[in-house]
Amino acid sequence: MSEVENIKKLSNVQDENGILSIYLNTDFTEGSQQGGEWKIRLKNGLKKLKEYAEASESKEQLKTYKKTAEKADQRIHDLQADMQKGLVLIVDSKGSILLEKILQVPIETDFQWEKHPVVDQLDFLQKDYPAAGILLVQQRDVILLDTALGEIRDQRKFSWELESEDWKQYQGTAARAKTASGSTHVDELQQRFEENQQRWYKKLAPTLDKEVKKRGLEGVYLVGSKEYVRDLEQHLGAKIIDTIPKNLISKPAHEIVNEVYGEIVR
Repeated sequence: MSEVENIKKLSNVQDENGILSIYLNTDFTEGSQQGGEWKIRLKNGLKKLKEYAEASESKEQLKTYKKTAEKADQRIHDLQADMQKGLVLIVDSKGSILLEKILQVPIETDFQWEKHPVVDQLDFLQKDYPAAGILLVQQRDVILLDTALGEIRDQRKFSWELESEDWKQYQGTAARAKTASGSTHVDELQQRFEENQQRWYKKLAPTLDKEVKKRGLEGVYLVGSKEYVRDLEQHLGAKIIDTIPKNLISKPAHEIVNEVYGEIVR
């Protein structure tokens, strides 16, 4: 199911007892966030909704809100070590989490207690940051980051095993299996890859195209040195959204996404 379909499905959910939608700006690059400003925003936002619930003069409504807010508050604090630029959390009156996303893009802090999820910002994010792949290419290693709505959904690493002359796929960004020791032997293997680079990238391309299609990605960003990006690009059937001539493969995934999004904005 695509992100558009997921958001539409979510928007149709109803809970007569109330649904809490939280959009929290947690961007630590902002000066105001250095002292944990998001915690104050969270506390104040939940407090204001509590005041609205109290004003409704419905004890049951207030009780339900308090229980839901406590669940959301605890979950957000549990996630604080993983926070990036934004967090979206939507919880129903039973305490079930309908949506939880840690985002690589900033959002506007907002708190809503309604009978349905508030998805306005998700709609805007989907248009600005649709489902797309980021392919990082560095000779014998190619990493695929599956992103949508400014969130990293999954990571895959493809490494060329010189001795078996085949690509091996890893979950996440695990290191490639070690090649035989000895600088002379490694140099020979390296030279063999360079001589066959075109052919071996061509062998990987159908696997990458299959991943793009399976994940419902609109296209890919190719990131790496011009030589490697060019050699892989000519064999890909997937839509190339943009190419970024930077070597980012050794950076943490969230920093890579920030760099790519930064290039898009510029």
